Amino acid sequence: MKVNVDLVLQMRRARAWSQDELATACGLNLRTIQRIEKEATASLQSMKALASAFDVSIRDLEYEESEMINELLEKEVIISVGMSSGPGSTVYGHADDIKGVIVEIQGSWLKLMSGKGKDKPVYINISHIKKITPQ
Repeated sequence: MKVNVDLVLQMRRARAWSQDELATACGLNLRTIQRIEKEATASLQSMKALASAFDVSIRDLEYEESEMINELLEKEVIISVGMSSGPGSTVYGHADDIKGVIVEIQGSWLKLMSGKGKDKPVYINISHIKKITPQ
């Protein structure tokens, strides 16, 4: 399941918990907490444990990607994806970062235009997106 990592980090920091302390409160392994915060995915069981520790519903922890992405249509963004071709590989200057304007959202795909229209469009599967940063 996709996790709203920003909310998890916000709630963890509001309680002044380290990742290790959150792991203890959830009954999860420290490595599991690290993976959740890095990859923004978790099993249903891990989501239940997080929700219980933070005293929120599982729905609160789910990442609402479609609504958030629609708000970014026609805006310039930097998209961090998890599909580099190897160590040191780069896309548009930073490993796994793509900069451009979201021009179309079609199902689970984004169409991004970079530069001044000279470049070919870039298509990104939403499931590969780790982070979108508006510019």
